[in-house]
Order: sequence, then structure tokens, then C-alpha cells
Amino acid sequence: RDLPIEDQISLLKGATFELCQLRFNTVFNAETGTWECGRLSYCLEDPAGGFQQLLLEPVLKFHYRLKKLQLHREEYVLMQAISLFSPDRPGVVQRSVVDQLQERFAIALKAYIECSRPQPAHRFLFLKIMAMLTELRSINAQHTQRLLRIQDIHPFASPLMRELFGITDG
Repeated sequence: RDLPIEDQISLLKGATFELCQLRFNTVFNAETGTWECGRLSYCLEDPAGGFQQLLLEPVLKFHYRLKKLQLHREEYVLMQAISLFSPDRPGVVQRSVVDQLQERFAIALKAYIECSRPQPAHRFLFLKIMAMLTELRSINAQHTQRLLRIQDIHPFASPLMRELFGITDG
């Protein structure tokens, strides 16, 4: 709440894809390659109708690798907070404040892992999680670039998507 509304909007816009992927991973079944949402399940082929496999493959690989870490719910939540409070998002003005918030969540994640996970089996888990967040950030950038290229060829975006990706008319 201490951040200006413009920074809050910039952080949310920049992290939406990443937050969705982290949340989707909690319902991802690595054995079947499906996302299980209650009685419904979705596989890679479902959304592939209108998208290039090139667009979806890095996302699927990310889900398999992240699921392999067998994270606790608390670790997912802290990952989402670290992702959300990225000071280098476009449009963020109070970068030092956001950086301090992100650091607090990273410290909390490290402390949680140290307290709740047996050593030495999980001594590198914090570093693996941070590496996964870096990978997710790269996937987000690639995904956004590809969607913008598709948008140039075939305008499809709803007003919400146009806002998220900063698409302007003309």
C-alpha cells in the first residue's frame, strides 16, 4: 500500500504471466503432463490450436522442472511475492522500495527452507528456486515478444490483454 498506484499497476502488469505460471504449477500433474482443475484437466494440445508449439514448449519444460522440486504451498506463495516485487519492471519509479520488499520475501523464503526442509538434501533448494524465477522471467520476456509479433500480424487482443502488453492503437 505504501507504493504509488502507478508502481502497483506496473508491478502487476509486469508479473501477470509469471504469477499465472507459478499458480498453474500447483495444479500441474507431471506424470500426465496435464493441469488438473477440479474435474477438468487440460493438456498441452488443448491450447495449441491457435499457438505455435515454439510458444508453449518452454512453458511446459518450466512446469516439469519446477514440479520436480516438490515445493510446499508456502514456497510457491513466496516465489509469487518475489516475482511480483521485481524492481526492474517497466514503469516502476520507487525501485529501491520495491527492491527492499523483494529482498524481504527472498530472506523469508530462505529462512522457511532452512527451518522446514531436512539438510543436506535441500541445501541448494533456495538457489534452485531463484534460478527458476530467473528462467520464468526470461520465458515471460520471450512470450511477450512473440505475442506482440502475433498481434502485429493478426490483431486479436482484448482490451485487458492490450493493457497488459502495452499495445496502443496506431
